Amino acid sequence: MIFAGIVAGGSGTRMKNAAMPKQFIRVLDKPIIIYTVEKFVKQKHIDRIYIGIKPDWHGVMDQLLEEYGIDTQRVRVIDGGSDRNDTVMKIVAAVKTEFDIKKGDIIITHDAVRPFLTDTMIEENIIGALKYSACGTYLKCVDTVVSSHDGETVDGSLDRSKLYRAQTPQSFDITLLDEYYNRLDESRKSRLTDTCSIFTEAGHKIHIIPGDTVNIKITTDSDLIIAKLLATRV
Repeated sequence: MIFAGIVAGGSGTRMKNAAMPKQFIRVLDKPIIIYTVEKFVKQKHIDRIYIGIKPDWHGVMDQLLEEYGIDTQRVRVIDGGSDRNDTVMKIVAAVKTEFDIKKGDIIITHDAVRPFLTDTMIEENIIGALKYSACGTYLKCVDTVVSSHDGETVDGSLDRSKLYRAQTPQSFDITLLDEYYNRLDESRKSRLTDTCSIFTEAGHKIHIIPGDTVNIKITTDSDLIIAKLLATRV
């Protein structure tokens, strides 16, 4: 089976003018999270879509699903966790309560505030997870990247030919994700910033799915301006 987990527990603290979590901000009169959910709903071979969200925003999310005619038999809203991976694992737990999970079942995880992912990214993540058990979406670096230990002076530049920027979706065999996460102690869990890191910690290689510059993560006011331009293409 194929599941999708949309991580929507952020509070949007880096967006200065936001009066609500950024995933609920409207872009061309549609909330960011609805753009994202609709991309996954279009994929008919995804069996169930879970949205992990802060408990006090459940009511808002339920209203939005109704407003935009999204099938709530196929989409579930659940409580998110304390961080990204905690939310992903709460989604995994929700999947396990509804389905008898077996090896080969996969989950596609995605940030709610990346609403402009493409159908091709989703499809290639499904193929990659089925074939390799773990894959992530990455964009090759085109800029020069430098390092600095003090934040004031440059120590040196890095070889950009070997550097990639991580995006989402990130997709996995759900049984392995559950197994590898439960191997970690609490300190290691707390320092991992994305779900692919759970697999790399276990020594499992991540297959690269090509990303796209349009697959932006909306976290700042400047990103919101770009999002309004991109939304005219959707």
